[in-house]
Amino acid sequence: MLRQFGITLTLPAAILAGCHRGPSSDGQPAPSASVITLGLSIGACDDDVQACESECDAGSADRCRRLAATYALGRGATQDETRATALYERACAMRDPSACVFAGQMHEYARGVPKDDARAASLYERACDLQWPGGCYNLAIMVERGRGVPQDRKRAGDLYQIACTAGEKASCEKAAEMHGPPPVPFLEGGLP
Repeated sequence: MLRQFGITLTLPAAILAGCHRGPSSDGQPAPSASVITLGLSIGACDDDVQACESECDAGSADRCRRLAATYALGRGATQDETRATALYERACAMRDPSACVFAGQMHEYARGVPKDDARAASLYERACDLQWPGGCYNLAIMVERGRGVPQDRKRAGDLYQIACTAGEKASCEKAAEMHGPPPVPFLEGGLP
């Protein structure tokens, strides 16, 4: 269990807490404060950054992800989002699905690296393949909108359904919407 915003979350709820994305200035979903809080809950290298770095170098995905959070948030070390992204990707390559989601967000929102929706979608897909529902949810958004991947309503619906099955209620509505008939486009000037 994790504490977030004064609420105790079970692990599935904590996993999905990073899924809620409100609109950014360009109208696209943006990482929410809950993503930052989740990153802090999962942890940074609060104890000893050098020890954390040594353990990461020795092959600990958990320590690489924590070290990435340390640099991403500037908590216990100078903030360096470029280094954070590389460390998230390293932990992702070691099969840490939450690190894959965080790396994807770094690419999707140009945090320390150039914006790259295709790379973000690839990282979300890796997290989803590793059975992390937050990765499936973020990939569903990309697939629904055709950002970095081909637009595909059915696939987006299937991905939302994975997050729904894991307990994310808003994903259930999106899954039903994507599996239903496509919306009728509004014709300016009325019906023909």
